Amino acid sequence: MVSRTTEYAISLLFFAGVLALRFWIDPYLPPGFPYLTFFPAVVICGFVFGVQQGALVALLSGLAAWYFFIPPYYAFSFSPGPLTAMALYLFVVVTDLTLIHLMVRAYTAELEAQNEMTQMVEHQEVMATELDHRLKNVFATMNAVIMLSQKHASTPEELASKLRQRLNAMARSNLVLRGLKPGDEMTLDVVLLQALEPFGVDESNRFSAFGNKIAVSGQAVVVLSLILHELGTNAAKYGAFSVPAGRGDVEWTVVGPETGEALLTLRWVETGGPQPRQEPEHAGFGSTLMRRVLGSLKGTSTTTYPPSGAVVEITLPMTSVLPFPAVAAG
Repeated sequence: MVSRTTEYAISLLFFAGVLALRFWIDPYLPPGFPYLTFFPAVVICGFVFGVQQGALVALLSGLAAWYFFIPPYYAFSFSPGPLTAMALYLFVVVTDLTLIHLMVRAYTAELEAQNEMTQMVEHQEVMATELDHRLKNVFATMNAVIMLSQKHASTPEELASKLRQRLNAMARSNLVLRGLKPGDEMTLDVVLLQALEPFGVDESNRFSAFGNKIAVSGQAVVVLSLILHELGTNAAKYGAFSVPAGRGDVEWTVVGPETGEALLTLRWVETGGPQPRQEPEHAGFGSTLMRRVLGSLKGTSTTTYPPSGAVVEITLPMTSVLPFPAVAAG
C-alpha cells in the first residue's frame, strides 16, 4: 500500500509534469486558457490519491496559473481582471473537490454496506448449519432417551415421570445456551452446576467440583447435562446423595496433546453412600444412556464400585467438546 508521503510526492511530480506541459503548449494556445492542464490534474489527483492531495495540486496550480499565464505575466497581479479569473478558478476546483469527496464517501459507504451484507449472509449460513447440526443431535439424543426410558420403565406413569425429568434436563441446557450473549462461552463448570442444580449441590458442603475453565460446544452441553443429571439422579436414589453422610466430587483434566489427540477426562466420585453398592449384573438405564449419547461425541465411560462408593470416568476428545472456533484456533 502506498504511503501518504509517497502520495504527496507523486502529486508534486504530477503537478510539475502538467506545469511543464502547460509551458510546452502555451505558444499554440490563444489567450484565455491559463488553467487548461491544471483542471484535469486537480481532478485526477483528487480521485486517485484523495481530496487533500488534490487540494495541494489545486493550490500550486492556481499560483502557477496566476503567476505565469495571467497577464501581467510573471507577477501576482491584484487588479480586478486577474482576481476575477482566480475567483472563477477557485470556484471550479472547490466544486470539483467537493464532488470528488462526496463520490468517494458514497462509494466507501457502499463498499462497507456490501461487506456488512456479505458478513451477515455468511453468519446466517453458519448459524443455519449449526442449528441444523444441533437439532439433528438433539433429536437423536431425545430418541435414545425415549427408547431407553420405555425399555426400563414398568408403568406408563413411571415412563412419563422419567421422560419428564430427562427432557427437562435437556431443556435447561438449551435455555442456558439461548441466554448466552454474542461472544460468550459456556464452560464445563457452569454446565456441571446447572445439571446438578435440582439436587441442591450448590447449597451444601457435600459436593465439590475442580478443574480448569473449559469452553463447551452446544452439543456437548446437551450431552453432558443429560449424563450429569442422570448421575445426580442415581446418586439421589441409590448413592451418596441419598444419605446425610454421603458426598460427591467431580474433577476434570485434559491429557495430551503430546501423546496424541487431547482428551478430556471427567471423574465422578461418590463416597459415604449406602453400603454395599455392587455393580449390577445387567447394564441399567444410566450406563446404557451414557454409552449411547457419549457415542455422538466419540466418548467413552467406565463405572466401578469400590468399597468407598462409586466412580464414573468419562473420556471425550477435546475436538468434540470445544466450540468450533476454539478447535480451529488450536
